[in-house]
Amino acid sequence: MNDQNLEPGKYLHTLAYRCTPALVGDATVHVRQLDTETAKLWATFTGQCRKRFGKEEAQAPYTIATTVLQVITGGYGYFEPKGAAPFLVSRQPIDSDLLCKAFTLTYGLALGEQVEVIDLRQPPDLAVRIARTPEREFALEEHLAGAKGAQPDAPNWLYKSVGWGLAERLAAVPFQLSNGREITLRPDITGGLVALDDPWENESGGRYAVCRTAVRLKTLPNVQHPVLLLDARVSRISSSLIFSSTALAVQPGEGRPILEVKLNGRGGTKTIPRQTLQALGRLEMDYSILQSIAKRSEREQKLRERARAFKEKLQFPRENPGQIWPIPAKNYQHPIGTGVGMHHLRLLRAHADAVFGDDAQRLSLRQSAMTLPRRPTDPEKVSAQEYKRRKEERERTGRKEPLRPRGSLFPSAESLCASVAEAGFKKLRIACLWYRDETRQRMLQTFCHAFGLSPAGLDTQEGVEFDLYQGRITAVFHYVPDFLRPGRGRDRAEALGAVSASLRSRDGVLVGAWCETELPHADDFPGIDARDLDDLDAKPQTKALLARLDVPSQYLKGRGKEGVIEPGGEDHPAQMALLDLYRSLGVTDERISNALQGTSGFPVDRLAHVGVHVRQQNRRYGEKGEPKIVITATALVPPQSPQGAWSLLGWSSTAPVWRPYRSAQNAFHTHPYPEPSAETTSYRQKWDGAADMVERALGDLADELDGVPYTVTVDAQSARRMWDGLQNVRLGEQLTRAGTDGNRSRYQLPGARLGQDAPLAVIRLNTDDEEVPQPVSVTHLGKKDGAEPVEKDTSTLLFEVDTDFGTPVWLLCNVPRAYDGSGAGRLGSKRTRWEAEKSVQSEDRSKRRKGEMPQNFYAMTATEILPIGGPSDEAREALSAMTARLCHQTLFWSDRARYPVPLHAARQMDLDHPQYRREVADAEPGSGDEGKEGETTA
Repeated sequence: MNDQNLEPGKYLHTLAYRCTPALVGDATVHVRQLDTETAKLWATFTGQCRKRFGKEEAQAPYTIATTVLQVITGGYGYFEPKGAAPFLVSRQPIDSDLLCKAFTLTYGLALGEQVEVIDLRQPPDLAVRIARTPEREFALEEHLAGAKGAQPDAPNWLYKSVGWGLAERLAAVPFQLSNGREITLRPDITGGLVALDDPWENESGGRYAVCRTAVRLKTLPNVQHPVLLLDARVSRISSSLIFSSTALAVQPGEGRPILEVKLNGRGGTKTIPRQTLQALGRLEMDYSILQSIAKRSEREQKLRERARAFKEKLQFPRENPGQIWPIPAKNYQHPIGTGVGMHHLRLLRAHADAVFGDDAQRLSLRQSAMTLPRRPTDPEKVSAQEYKRRKEERERTGRKEPLRPRGSLFPSAESLCASVAEAGFKKLRIACLWYRDETRQRMLQTFCHAFGLSPAGLDTQEGVEFDLYQGRITAVFHYVPDFLRPGRGRDRAEALGAVSASLRSRDGVLVGAWCETELPHADDFPGIDARDLDDLDAKPQTKALLARLDVPSQYLKGRGKEGVIEPGGEDHPAQMALLDLYRSLGVTDERISNALQGTSGFPVDRLAHVGVHVRQQNRRYGEKGEPKIVITATALVPPQSPQGAWSLLGWSSTAPVWRPYRSAQNAFHTHPYPEPSAETTSYRQKWDGAADMVERALGDLADELDGVPYTVTVDAQSARRMWDGLQNVRLGEQLTRAGTDGNRSRYQLPGARLGQDAPLAVIRLNTDDEEVPQPVSVTHLGKKDGAEPVEKDTSTLLFEVDTDFGTPVWLLCNVPRAYDGSGAGRLGSKRTRWEAEKSVQSEDRSKRRKGEMPQNFYAMTATEILPIGGPSDEAREALSAMTARLCHQTLFWSDRARYPVPLHAARQMDLDHPQYRREVADAEPGSGDEGKEGETTA
């Protein structure tokens, strides 16, 4: 970016470059573009495999074919037999005779033939057609020029192959650290980079992780060239191969990329597919690296069998992996943290700039004119003079209070009452259901923080309602262990009967339940298989019972990995649980109006804002049937008077009626996830049916709103398979183009067919780190001539992408609370993991220090905001700012969220469903990390 040619303002730097012909130079690839008949033969072949082995093994031929092709091509090859334009692409040409033999063996082995009896002189039609498909050499630059005023429409094989040459160029120059140390990067078969020669190791030794750098080609809205996105991450290395999903493998010979090999089999038996080894053996290829993986799997399985036989603890050898680096299938506990940190990403940007030089055109992003709403939890504003005085006072007295204390996390009691009244109730009662006194004390402590009360002044007798605020907000505690404790075989409905009076909503009382919970532990249920612990979890069972009583509920964990959680200090989990209970009740306090009122000339505060959440519930192990589609939606509706409270409506595909959010969520939680329709026979029909449901829901909402205009916000990842108009390549197309062939959706955009009841605009969000540019820093250019640019490490502002045509797109930068919060330490802001400081043990507490390697290094994230439609550029900018402000000001905790309030509330309906299971990342079997601190997944 040439700062001399830019207007004054703040500019965001990202790891994103326009992929122009100059960037790829004279790189070429070899492509076989498969015709329709070949694609049909592959579909028939897949059907034969499904019939023979069942759906679990349906992808076996694909695994065999891709792994064999990787060996044949030296690694740089990709096979895509499905989709609208199937292809086979490789860096080097592939001999057609060898290719025919490879697919002949794949075909026979997948259908159960013995490898030695497969006649290579009698290939099946599928193998013949693939081998006879003409192989053409393409120059990548021919597909990157970009049509002026149009989205890129490059072939799919380009996106899979462009990274091969670019990664080799990035690997040819050592990655330079600030201390002068050089890190060797190796290209891998995905078109990325991996630092296998310089792995990260934990302090006690024997556990490893490696840096992987992604080099991806994507598109951005209204940018005529594809965009090259770089990013780096920590890939933790497993102690065992047999519990891993993939393995990185160093190929013999010079100049070959690192293989990424998919492993087959269930947990504890993962290995290279036997058919792959057999096929390569018949082809007389060098597959020694795959044999090494198979032999290691055999050794580990024998270790496991021995440990079982002698009832010993399973422990795998701890040593540098050398040639084979297994990557675990799950996010198990690991002594090396996640994330590479901001400093690493800035060094990566400098590395790419140095390698690509003038051939790389950076994306330009300038700060949008948006002010963020002041949140109750934001630090107090003080003058520089007052700040200095407080600092001197703290140094003199030695006290540790913050110089800019934060405000209350909780909304005002008056605004809670206003929202309750808007919903048609006179009073809010919170029923606290508990079975450990520690949890009861934590709930009580949280009430004191929320309403400014003294614990000594509260009457908390069992089953007796007590006042929290002017008789309009009350609470009552009930000891109900038989209802709440984990286990099976008990009548939880009967156990709840004793407290039914407190849960009954009558005489204008709105009721919510705040319940204690815990994840069932195997130690408490000897003889129960770990896979059956989910059935003992009380939370989904009790949540469903409360939902049938039309009582919204939220849960507070009373016991964690370290034991019972004691009251004391800032109890953030309890505080967040109470806020989330307010959300489940549909309470929208004054923070919503503060975030929306008076933000721009366009009246976003007089619109309703709808969030539509879509998710495919895939089958778990042992389940049968097609995946289920879950759809939930909410509508944030403006008050009739400026002083009134916003209201929140809800809807779900299970109970497709708009109603107050609390009732919609309860109706949704009362029923299991919807089963797929027996009438839908294809992928396209399934998602068209889902879009049709949303279309009807929006039509019903328009009637409910009675003329109030509305917007619809959706997540790009889940929603674009329902609406073609959300895809970058389809932006701006007319509705008449939709549904013209079997691969296109019947619907262009949500609500587009509703005529005058259609949404004012559709707001597409994208939070996928693989598709959104990674922010690294900000430059502030002042207005004064000769003023030096000011560099900032992070930003929480909204930036507008400099697009080539059409409407703009915006990026909202997010700084994780764990990076920027009080006492966070900003790990990764000044050092990479290669420079991580070790722990220091000392009798002097001031000299003690935690090691940095086990901790998480954080970086900025970004949310892409694209308003589609809208009456003007001013309106679209206002809608993007509105979306950013509703991400910034949440209902459920003290900081920013990746989704704005309406979409978050819709998504949370799903995440809170009784069938949405909770998970904790356990220690990896045989890793030696049992009982150690690790990460959990929500």
